Amino acid sequence: MRRGRRSGALACAVAMLLQGVPAHAGADAPAVPAVRLDQRITLERSRFDERFGGISGLAHDRRTNRWLMLSDDRSGHGPARFYTVRIAEDREGRLRIGKGRQVMLRDAAGRTFPKPGTGSEAVDPEAIRVSPDGKVLLWSSEGDVRDGVGPSVRRIDRKGRELGRVMLPQNLRLDPTGATGIRDNATFEGLDFTPDGALWIAMEGPLIEDGLPAAPGRTAIVRFSRLEEGAPTRQYAYRLDAVPVAGPGATADNGVSEILALDDRRMLVMERSGATDADGRFQFHCRLYLADFGEAQDVAPVPSLSGRDVTTARKTLLVDFDTISGAPFGNLEGMDWLGAARADGSRRLAIVNDDGFEADRPTELLVVELPPIALPR
Repeated sequence: MRRGRRSGALACAVAMLLQGVPAHAGADAPAVPAVRLDQRITLERSRFDERFGGISGLAHDRRTNRWLMLSDDRSGHGPARFYTVRIAEDREGRLRIGKGRQVMLRDAAGRTFPKPGTGSEAVDPEAIRVSPDGKVLLWSSEGDVRDGVGPSVRRIDRKGRELGRVMLPQNLRLDPTGATGIRDNATFEGLDFTPDGALWIAMEGPLIEDGLPAAPGRTAIVRFSRLEEGAPTRQYAYRLDAVPVAGPGATADNGVSEILALDDRRMLVMERSGATDADGRFQFHCRLYLADFGEAQDVAPVPSLSGRDVTTARKTLLVDFDTISGAPFGNLEGMDWLGAARADGSRRLAIVNDDGFEADRPTELLVVELPPIALPR
């Protein structure tokens, strides 16, 4: 999400322990202790280009062994694009960032995307993934309601050119009347494949017919859609926390900024809340949850979730980033696994923040270690 438009240094040789904290509203279990922040790396523009920023999507392309970093620039600083970069580990396990390469996003005719307001389709890139077979990439756009453009998920080749689009459920499309459907700038922030090959799309905020967005003292329900070739779309309800910190400014919200599959029924969910301060700048408060959809109700047939008693996904708080030494970490929007699960079940997670193209907010890559207790088998 593009919004209106804090950094304690970590000692390189010392990993910081995250403390267990009480679960926020909507969580079903206490926070998991001893999740570890292992590394915090500034991604310097000099390793990419002068337009590097706004990174909202992160994915490891195993076929090329490069990392994909999607910018949410709406062609304001340059044409809509993503970056590819090699990330290697030294003998001590510290990450080394290579030289980044820019790839323009293009439509089916090979054209780059214009700025909003030109009368042609503009895009708002938010999430990027590699298909399970490794042949193509997928990226999501939140669209632009003001220009009459709805959200989309596109298949592209590694040169950025569109190969096709994912057919979306009707209720995730733009309603020109504004009576139902998606809200502007609150759509497809989360995207991932589960091991069974299904594509999951997570809404950042609720559909109009599903109730009001999250606010201070008010939770909200968003839909997670499971799309599988040859099978009907399934949708599951996920309850967002109320806004944890309102701030002195006029705006405060909370929504899903990314998802990452653990298995066919469980995934990590990043909830990102933004609240404006007295100067009108957004300050961010992010929490990472483990969501279990195994017993969640399929709400695809339910036209409106507002006021309905539905069985939502079970969620467990893993990390409240406000509690980590060195906070704040900014607008956390992209994440992917860093390597395979270890024999004991622990895993490492790479997370990137969106700097909003603000000079005093660097783009950073976080490496978080999740112990086996955080990801029970």
